[in-house]
Amino acid sequence: MKQIRFILAAMLLFVAFAANAQENKEVGSFFVGTWNITVKGTPNGDSNMKVVFKRNAEGKITGATCDDQGKETPFTRLEVKNDKITAYWVAQGYDVYLYLEKVADNKVEGSMMDMFDAVGTKVKEDK
Repeated sequence: MKQIRFILAAMLLFVAFAANAQENKEVGSFFVGTWNITVKGTPNGDSNMKVVFKRNAEGKITGATCDDQGKETPFTRLEVKNDKITAYWVAQGYDVYLYLEKVADNKVEGSMMDMFDAVGTKVKEDK
């Protein structure tokens, strides 16, 4: 009887770890793609930017901001937790960060530098 309990406990433990590993692999998948972000109330008025998040070969999310000419500025760091992401990069010599949180299927809200509100919509990919 003790052996059966041990075997059942081991199987349950294995299933729990397998489920957790699968769940962690998908963290941040909502953000993968191209986003149009509007940062409101900056000193120069509302600012529009394009942000791209990609999943690399190791399964980690990377990305960059894109200007109007298509020049990319890569993120120096990304923090992803469930339906929240914070992207860090250097712009004009300053360390900048953008916090985004999922609010709907293709919409995010957040802030830049904890000073300016940000809203965004996901760009539909042509297939």
